[in-house]
Amino acid sequence: MHVLTKIFIVLVSLLAVLLVPLVVVYAQNEDTFKSKYADAVAQKTSAQGMAKAAIASHAAAEVRLQAQIDAAAAANRDLAEQLAAKVAEIRRLESELAAAKAMQAEIRKELAILASAGKANQELAVSLVDELRTLRDSALQGERQIVELDEANRELSGQLSVAVAARRALEEELQQVRDENAQALNTIGIYHNIHGPLSTDRMVATAEGIRPTQDLDATIISVRRGADNQVLAEIDAGSRDGVKVGWKMTIGKGGTFIGNLRIISVDINRSTGIVTLENELERGPVEVGQRVIARKGRD
Repeated sequence: MHVLTKIFIVLVSLLAVLLVPLVVVYAQNEDTFKSKYADAVAQKTSAQGMAKAAIASHAAAEVRLQAQIDAAAAANRDLAEQLAAKVAEIRRLESELAAAKAMQAEIRKELAILASAGKANQELAVSLVDELRTLRDSALQGERQIVELDEANRELSGQLSVAVAARRALEEELQQVRDENAQALNTIGIYHNIHGPLSTDRMVATAEGIRPTQDLDATIISVRRGADNQVLAEIDAGSRDGVKVGWKMTIGKGGTFIGNLRIISVDINRSTGIVTLENELERGPVEVGQRVIARKGRD
């Protein structure tokens, strides 16, 4: 055989010996490579999903960061405004501090003046303390006097209560006397209607009335009309005003003559009389508030 042929055969034999293990190894590793490829594809898909999630998370983070940046910018603007306000406040406080320092200097001057006048103030304080003691003694004396006056006032109040009770009792007795007087007058009227006027000179004089001894103006405060057409009128004048029993007075309303009033009962500050010459149709009736006049020496 040719040498080259032999060499070729040897080479082919060597190649066959070398390729067989390679083919066996390839056949054994093919499934491994396929499983690794599948795992790589799955990892790629997972990595792509994770990348998409990371991109979405990154976008959301960018949005949050942008919001935080905007909030920080707004806060920065607010801080800048606050800083400007604080600067203005500092300037104002500096001006006030300067004014306060100037005022402090003035106060120091005034304190120096007051310190120089301290002795005079001490003397004045001693004088004021003495006056205060005097006023305190006076106040204590005034309080004692007030206590004494209060005791006297309580005693007077008790006496006044007794006097008021006595006055009420007297007023009740007076009202009872007036009622009895009215009943007596009614009885006299009934007697007069049945038996005629009394024949004694005293009663005639009383019926006619007596002339007043002084001038007097009074007002009717009460009018009572009896069943026998007898009219009694009470005026706000009495014995302290000089009114006497038997006085003949004139009742008027404005410039109109209403009637006459003959006094039959006199109290301290009130008097009661019988109304005569009353004409309700022509001149009007006797009423409360009408004027009663007495003229000295006139009927």
